[in-house]
Amino acid sequence: MVLIFFVEIRFSPGVSGWLVKERKMRMFKHTVITVLVMVILPGGVGAGADTDSKCLKQAEVSAGIAGYSLSKVKRWLHEVAIKKIDANTGLYIGDGRWNYRDTAADCYPFLCWAAHVTDIDLLYGPIRDVLDAERKLCNHLDRIPARFDLKKGKKDDSVSYDTLIFGASEYVKDGLIAIVEVTGKADWFDRMKEIEDDVWKHARIETPFGRIPSTNIEVNGEQLQALARLYTMTGNKKYLKWARRLGDYYFSQDDFVPERLRDHGCEIIGGLGLLLAVESELKSDRVEVYKKQLKRIFDTILARGCNEDGMMYNHITKRDGSSGRLSDGWGYNYVGYICYDMIVGEPVYRPHIERTLRNLSKPKYRNYAWEGTSIDGFADSVEGGIYVLNRYPAKEGFDWVDSEVANNIARSADPLDTAELWGTMKLQANGVRTVVMHALMHTQGLIARPWDVGMKLGACPTAGGLVVIVEAAREWEGKIIFDIPRHKHYMGFEKDWPRMNTLPEWFTVELDGTYRITHIRTGKTQDYTGRELHDGLELKLEAAERTTLRIEPI
Repeated sequence: MVLIFFVEIRFSPGVSGWLVKERKMRMFKHTVITVLVMVILPGGVGAGADTDSKCLKQAEVSAGIAGYSLSKVKRWLHEVAIKKIDANTGLYIGDGRWNYRDTAADCYPFLCWAAHVTDIDLLYGPIRDVLDAERKLCNHLDRIPARFDLKKGKKDDSVSYDTLIFGASEYVKDGLIAIVEVTGKADWFDRMKEIEDDVWKHARIETPFGRIPSTNIEVNGEQLQALARLYTMTGNKKYLKWARRLGDYYFSQDDFVPERLRDHGCEIIGGLGLLLAVESELKSDRVEVYKKQLKRIFDTILARGCNEDGMMYNHITKRDGSSGRLSDGWGYNYVGYICYDMIVGEPVYRPHIERTLRNLSKPKYRNYAWEGTSIDGFADSVEGGIYVLNRYPAKEGFDWVDSEVANNIARSADPLDTAELWGTMKLQANGVRTVVMHALMHTQGLIARPWDVGMKLGACPTAGGLVVIVEAAREWEGKIIFDIPRHKHYMGFEKDWPRMNTLPEWFTVELDGTYRITHIRTGKTQDYTGRELHDGLELKLEAAERTTLRIEPI
């Protein structure tokens, strides 16, 4: 297969009209790949005349999309977000406060994502220091944290057990997992592990299967997603034991079906799906029982909770008021369905999901007011859509995602240099999250370091692999970072199971693979290991110089 990716560095305003005509998003995994590098000076196409014209066009569109979005993210990081780290406490006051259900769970992780893709030094500097600060100031019940009262200058000692557990669960699942998915077993992983250990140490709810920390369906869904990851990352069976308690608790109920299909209710659907995925890797005796019950749940939701296009409602049966509106969590829910298809090895739900994606082309889903005018509704709906499109590509779905991001999240018609930036409260931070995820879809997971405002990076898969363009408006020297199979190296999964709170994998290199770089202009070649490409392919560009890279297997 051939991988062609484009990286452009250009200091010009944003790109509009980003509707992609054709796109095939795939993940290519090869042991040996050749990368051809072509240098094109402005005004010429040069040696790449034989390159598929549609792919070249798409790569340039993708470079424009990702370039604008990541440049705006870097502006937001430096001009707005980093200034919200409190000088007195070291905490990130993104929501005007430091608590665990909102600030730690929804603001802090996407500060981390923004730095991961645009300024890695900030991530492992002052942003990393926020973790030390909250550990020092906020641990309350052993290592379960409580919110910090900025006026009193100390943690809130009056918080209830249920509030503690809810905040801790939110921080672990929405916050720390999102960071760990892109950083691996760094300090954020240690924090995730210690909080989970104490949440289950202090579990109070008696069930026939052992104590669990909550009866809140959102908390338990989050716990399933966290425990499944902790088990595969550590191999420690206590995490599997705790996850099975929750699985048995829900799957033992023959009439259990989650009623809320939007935010907060989505967690249990993805959580049960991910637990079954882990059980399938273990070939455990629970697989058949869990599989039967999960299919019953999924079939009931499709029969009672969807409209004629396959879009889910906020509630499985209620249609009054907001319950009758469509759920911005539709994609989150379908993540569990795709897990099921992978587990059974058959496209049980794929036809339904692909039809749903095609139906996004209908006018009624363009700028649909999921949560009124709030950026959060658009951001959540698109995030879930990208998770699904990563597995089941559909042109109509990609077109819809591009349009929604451009119009409602990145607001890409605004000139880059003067564009209004997002805020840092949780709903705005979720917008930044989705902009980063969408940009990396267009780079196929490639990251340019350092990222300059105005830089462009895009990638387009072809029938043979991938093509890339880099263009600099001023001198630039840096590296193109290639993604690796993080599901294996970071998370410990045998398969890349669909899951929430991650940056999906697009193009990845195997660390022990061999890859050949060929410079088209000179014809020179050089071989690299996947580990070297993950560390970064070095590039040096003159002002107004364009470089095109082509990756293909030997």
